[in-house]
Amino acid sequence: MRILQGQILVALPLLNDGDFKRTVILLAEHNKLGSLGFVMNKPMHIALKDVVPDVYNLNLPVYYGGPVAQNQLFYVHTVGKQITESAHIQNNYYWSGNFTQIVDGLKNNTILPEQIRFFIGYSGWGAGQLQKEMKDKHWGLLDSTTAELINKHPDDIWPEQVSRMGANYKVFANIAQEPSLN
Repeated sequence: MRILQGQILVALPLLNDGDFKRTVILLAEHNKLGSLGFVMNKPMHIALKDVVPDVYNLNLPVYYGGPVAQNQLFYVHTVGKQITESAHIQNNYYWSGNFTQIVDGLKNNTILPEQIRFFIGYSGWGAGQLQKEMKDKHWGLLDSTTAELINKHPDDIWPEQVSRMGANYKVFANIAQEPSLN
């Protein structure tokens, strides 16, 4: 299957890697040099105001984006045309952009919390690495829509996406993270 920017990587049920177990990743970039994406369903239980203290007490959740660049803040949003320097991913998805405009938009409600998701770090793969992991059956690949990821509760994302992969995977959607709890 051809990998495209804007698609969703779904960790297959037997992937037991601590960083990526039961994750769904939005691919923000994919080219011959490699891939970059953000884990959409792992909240860190910290708020934006804890990461960037001068953001007007914005109490928005921050997610674990992946193991790379853990000292940097990233964001995916659906307001690309409002935010200069945003990078278009696909459809209505954008990432990055002018942070001051984002904070101002959140303060004056021209950007709503359900239109943006903040991340610490990102998930990255070098040239050919993601293709190898897919061949090794670590990931499933799906097309995406904005509402599937940004507007969903993080606990619902992986089960819903793994169910979309077909009957062979649907049974895994309801299995507890720890099989001993079944």
